[in-house]
Amino acid sequence: MAAATGAGSATPAALADGDPASDVLLYQPAFFPYAGPSTAAKGELLGAVAAAKRAGFTVRVAVIASKQDLGADPELFGQPRLYARFLDAELRSARYLGALVVVMPQGFGAAAGGTLNKAGTKFTPRPAGPLLRALGRLRPPAGADPDTLTRAGVAAVRAAAAASGHPIRGKIVSVAPPAAATPASGSRSSRTLEVGAGLAVLALAAVAMIGVGIRRSRPSERS
Repeated sequence: MAAATGAGSATPAALADGDPASDVLLYQPAFFPYAGPSTAAKGELLGAVAAAKRAGFTVRVAVIASKQDLGADPELFGQPRLYARFLDAELRSARYLGALVVVMPQGFGAAAGGTLNKAGTKFTPRPAGPLLRALGRLRPPAGADPDTLTRAGVAAVRAAAAASGHPIRGKIVSVAPPAAATPASGSRSSRTLEVGAGLAVLALAAVAMIGVGIRRSRPSERS
């Protein structure tokens, strides 16, 4: 799986991936829908994940707004609990062993994570029942727009952390998403492409000149 995104959101390149969220969540605390939520909503969810971690509860959150967000697995849309099990298996194969929360318009899913023995050969899952019961008591998101779903993730993280015995105390402080690439870096990329294209043209011209030289030095068929 390849890394994608800054700010915990997937890049367009990830659209071709089998399960985009599994790539993103290995490196970022949250996966946001491709129809991106606002910076404020992202900050609230990232703040909730950070607060949960300080309380002793490591969690990743996948916010899924449409089938597009599931890449090659659109049939899992509308099934947050099933998708949570699927995504948990993907992340576990890459040695992420923390908890997971999934947010969809239809409701929530969760996986509790687990531990590996010292040899790294045996996985012991944590009970998922408390998380699922806590999330089951939450109302589904009030809407399917990215901001509403992302903010529903804040309530889900609070509920999951409390159910795991690590409640978040006090107010959640927003965490600013990492800055996107600057225009300067984009300009450098454009210049790199331009230079590469120029070198390719020169290379083709050189090949053509060599071909002309070979034809001129070849003995005439009439001689």
